[in-house]
Amino acid sequence: MTRFENKLCPVCRTRFNDKADIVVCPECGTPHHRACYCKKNECALNSLHASGWQWNGRLPDEEPASTEIDSGSVDVERTESDAHHAEYPSGTPYANEERMFDELGDENPFKELFSSLNDKEIGEDGVSMHELVAYSATSVYHYGKSFKIFRDRRDGKKHRISFNFCSGLLAPVFQFYRKMNIFGILVTLIQLAPQMIIASVSDQFIRANSVPLSVLFDVVRIALMLILCIFGDYIYYKHCVKSIVKFRKCYDGDTLSDEYYMALYESGKPTLAGALIGALAAAFLQTCILVFAGRAV
Repeated sequence: MTRFENKLCPVCRTRFNDKADIVVCPECGTPHHRACYCKKNECALNSLHASGWQWNGRLPDEEPASTEIDSGSVDVERTESDAHHAEYPSGTPYANEERMFDELGDENPFKELFSSLNDKEIGEDGVSMHELVAYSATSVYHYGKSFKIFRDRRDGKKHRISFNFCSGLLAPVFQFYRKMNIFGILVTLIQLAPQMIIASVSDQFIRANSVPLSVLFDVVRIALMLILCIFGDYIYYKHCVKSIVKFRKCYDGDTLSDEYYMALYESGKPTLAGALIGALAAAFLQTCILVFAGRAV
């Protein structure tokens, strides 16, 4: 941190302190406040990159400190050991990726998608694409592509299909991981429904209908898994929209500021603890049902 302490941010022109959240331009090495960099979505000295300019402790228009003039010290160029790479907030379009796509040309198939992820205009669903990406936090490419399909009306129709095998194969752990707790509980109950039914009927009825019941329950489980694989992303999209609208009403601040998007990112960021608790709760319920039915292994 001593390397950047008391240096000027090229955007807000304030000096960094030991608590500043700093990102560094990967091309010229100029430090910025994270919020300032995200606001411009590029290095503030981008126009100087073509000339090969490199940050050496001062901005181009910054006067040298008096101590440097008196001592006759000269600027020291950055060495390879001093090189820094910029860090970018997760869940927001990455500035370095956008520059890379620009260099690849207008025909690049990913350019339009990543450009749309930064759109802060409110859509018909009541939220912006930038809010959806920030709230989903991880797997930006997958969910950005899926959310764009759900928001776009092709031939005047809404589209609700986008395959996500994790949503079905890992249910309900996946739903708890993505903070869809109420829906995760519903999925858990549907999965445990066959065992609940078996536990509630007589042994004689089970012996007489064991094969048909087993087939029926397998069909229910497979059908649920397929539904979640096909429509899981759309269900998550509706969850995101509802959560963002609620979060926006409760947020005390500028809903277009970088702080708002970072707070939204933290609110929607997946939780491994939630997935673990959900999985343990489902296993506990299953055990309780088996014990109640007198069939615990």
